[in-house]
Amino acid sequence: MPRRPLLILIACVAIVRPVAAQRTEPLPAIDSAAMWGAFTALAADSMEGRRTGARGGTAARALLIRRLEQAGLRPLGASFEHRFPVAGRDSSVREGINVLAYLPGADTSRVLVVSAHYDHVGVRSGAIYNGADDNASGTAALLAIAASFVAHPPRHSIVFAFFDGEEMGLLGARAFVGAPSVPLERIAANVNLDMIARLDKNELYAAGAAPWPFFRPLLEATAMQAPVTLRLGHDTDEKGPGENWTRQSDQGAFHAQGIPWVYFGVEDHPDYHRATDDADKVNPGRYIGAVRTIADFVRRLDASLDAVVPPRTR
Repeated sequence: MPRRPLLILIACVAIVRPVAAQRTEPLPAIDSAAMWGAFTALAADSMEGRRTGARGGTAARALLIRRLEQAGLRPLGASFEHRFPVAGRDSSVREGINVLAYLPGADTSRVLVVSAHYDHVGVRSGAIYNGADDNASGTAALLAIAASFVAHPPRHSIVFAFFDGEEMGLLGARAFVGAPSVPLERIAANVNLDMIARLDKNELYAAGAAPWPFFRPLLEATAMQAPVTLRLGHDTDEKGPGENWTRQSDQGAFHAQGIPWVYFGVEDHPDYHRATDDADKVNPGRYIGAVRTIADFVRRLDASLDAVVPPRTR
């Protein structure tokens, strides 16, 4: 996901918000110890950079499935593992495997897909690319958010999607929307997490309000209560295509299908896609604050989905 640093400051404006967006309840509780444990395990040398089709990817997948089962999540379909072919890119990689969990809500007619990619680039020239921020951070956060929703069930059904093959061109997300286990017209929105731990300036970005303006009131309300600085941006070509993150992570596959999305992430840092992207570069307090912020937005979205996001049709 090549990017160039950019700071965007959006002032809060007077907007009529849905009642759910205006609430001032405490932020969702997150099991920070369990999340930090998953994060450091996924970013450890033993995972060998979690490359698609490699031993490290298999080890990461086993960790995800074990954690999901412990949290009480059920698989989406017959198995947590959803395989898809990989062709014409790397002769050593024949397939990728998404991990998909399902949590039914009181209303099963519409579904939220909350996602993160668990793969990274593996080992290059003997150096392990641990991908702590990219994207052990989003993967561990998604596990924590899923467990939070098990404890406090959602109004609408949620698919927690751990995508494989993102680093090879959003392959897992494209496979998901290309042969969906849930009909596309039932998917109300995608919330994607990718690179959410390196809040070196205590800043987290949310993209998606420009193409999908009905998200803006929810994001602004989330920002008002967030324990980190939540900024909106990186979702237009105003500063150049390289600053538009629309297609630079798995939300791009949903965007191509006309499915509304919000993407949470940080701007590039000196360790992006380098062997130095390690867990010890992360400030735990800021990372946990970012995850609680994202969980708060997902809760707001779930609570006000029918009032905010128009139903989709074929």
